[in-house]
Amino acid sequence: MTSKAKLLLTWMATATAAGLQVTLLADEPKNEPAIRGTIQLQQEGEQQATYSSLAKITLQQATTIASNAQSGNISKAELQNEDGFLVYNVVVVSQDKKIHEIKVDAGNGSILRTDVDSAERETENEESD
Repeated sequence: MTSKAKLLLTWMATATAAGLQVTLLADEPKNEPAIRGTIQLQQEGEQQATYSSLAKITLQQATTIASNAQSGNISKAELQNEDGFLVYNVVVVSQDKKIHEIKVDAGNGSILRTDVDSAERETENEESD
């Protein structure tokens, strides 16, 4: 094990012992374009409870838009802050077991970005959490 890896493991253990949630971003794609939606959130810590009052489209409309863009089963849909903009994050699992994370603009319903991953990798990530 390299000294860099040992240092990372030591830091993670210390942070975990201190009760901090540790999230590694090594598997995240580095070249994802930033989200630019139509509803910009004013504060970094803006309460999630206010998100639904800011959205111009409903969760049902967002899931319909995502389903029209990608066939499969919706496994999760939520309103969230993505790069400072309000978006619906809709997760669709296709028949070929690919996970499509579709970012739908909460203001006008446009699809801002779609990230695709394999279901096996998503399962591995959930098991390690």
